Amino acid sequence: MRFLDRASRVTAPDRLELALRDALRVADGWLDYQRQFHRIPGLSAAIVHGNRIIFERGYGCAIEDRRRKRRVAATTRYRIASISKVFTATAVMRLVERGLVRLDERAQHYLPWLQPQGSAAPRPMTIRQLLSHTAGVERDGGDHWVSDRFPTIEDLKARARNGLTVFAPLERWKYSNIGYAILGQVVAAASGQPYEEYVRATIIDPLRLTHTGFALTRDVLGSLAVGYGREFPGRARPSFRHPDTNALRAAAGLVSNAGDLCAFMAAQFPGSGRLLSDLSKREMRQPQWSRNGDDQYGLGYNIWRVDGREIVGHGGGFQGFKTAIGMDTERRIGVAVLTNAIDGPAVPLMTGVFKAIHDCLARNGNPVRSSRGRARLRRFEGRYTGRWGDLELVTVGGQLLGYDPSADRPLQLASELDARGPGRFQIVRGPGGGHVGEMVTFDQTVRGIPARLCWGPNPMRRVNRSSTA
Repeated sequence: MRFLDRASRVTAPDRLELALRDALRVADGWLDYQRQFHRIPGLSAAIVHGNRIIFERGYGCAIEDRRRKRRVAATTRYRIASISKVFTATAVMRLVERGLVRLDERAQHYLPWLQPQGSAAPRPMTIRQLLSHTAGVERDGGDHWVSDRFPTIEDLKARARNGLTVFAPLERWKYSNIGYAILGQVVAAASGQPYEEYVRATIIDPLRLTHTGFALTRDVLGSLAVGYGREFPGRARPSFRHPDTNALRAAAGLVSNAGDLCAFMAAQFPGSGRLLSDLSKREMRQPQWSRNGDDQYGLGYNIWRVDGREIVGHGGGFQGFKTAIGMDTERRIGVAVLTNAIDGPAVPLMTGVFKAIHDCLARNGNPVRSSRGRARLRRFEGRYTGRWGDLELVTVGGQLLGYDPSADRPLQLASELDARGPGRFQIVRGPGGGHVGEMVTFDQTVRGIPARLCWGPNPMRRVNRSSTA
């Protein structure tokens, strides 16, 4: 557990705190299994609650080439891709608060070179529209996601001479990396500093994000995970080099790790007193466009619902990386999941952690059993494997549960076990197609830790997880 400010102190646990303690153990086993199940080389995850990072884990390999292997560590960095947009949006809103940028001002006001040559009536794009991807700007402006040659500022200005929009503003929602590249130049013009220097001086350094930045120095590359391509049957994943994103740094240029992203999310919680006023934070979370029902976009944030609760955050995709952050700002919980594979399911994994938190909170509504009783149950926790699949056992709300770790939602079809004697439990609730009502018996070692169990009639043996701290 890591405190993010000196004024932090631990108080008596409430229902949410108890649920989070259970959810951390659920998430640990589930994320470890999901990494292996999806054959992801490496994965980092962290969870922040209020001003405390309460979970920070690495799984698998940052480098898994034949000649060298390096396990994921807590300090492992990733290309966080479009999560960079949240940093850029925050930088813009800081300038709005200082009166140096107006959300509904045309971007051409700050960047005269956006005026297409020979156009008497250019399509105006406002700062708000650029932040919300409603300005109609083209997505990428080139093949750099394949060629690894990202456009420079001169390239961007050259493209602007012929116009950068493909739709009229507010005609439709159109995701645009070029739009955020423009915002990076607006930040530079309005602040009088290069974009990267302004973000470092106003966000990265004040929050002490020591593993976050734009420069690909030797030190950064030494702790940066290798990015891997898609998995094909019978072939090893290809690896990618680390190109400089140049003018697209404001859209996808940051390098960071899970812990730093949690510290950044903690500063975005209402009442934190950091980065922005609560009014500006609410404005960023205000939906600007509804894309598909509950799937909306604000100012630099995706906005969606998980079990009816609003989550704000962003996903990212880069050559060899898939990443995601999400925040329940009301409960002041943030989740970061970073993977070093181009097909890593970062968003579903981040969403699955929130679902585990919600399910643990629901199960912690009953009176809490004694800590001694919880400790007795926890010796049965762990992963078991058998002919018909794998099983994860975990204690939630004082009750031993068994669930399928390959499921998208860890506890959705969990079975509940009640003690019936030493090493014997009955499955009192669970899926009707399973062994509900039948017995679970454990074969214990001398130290009291089970080595095997029988789930109904099915024998299973205990196996070790592969996670690293």
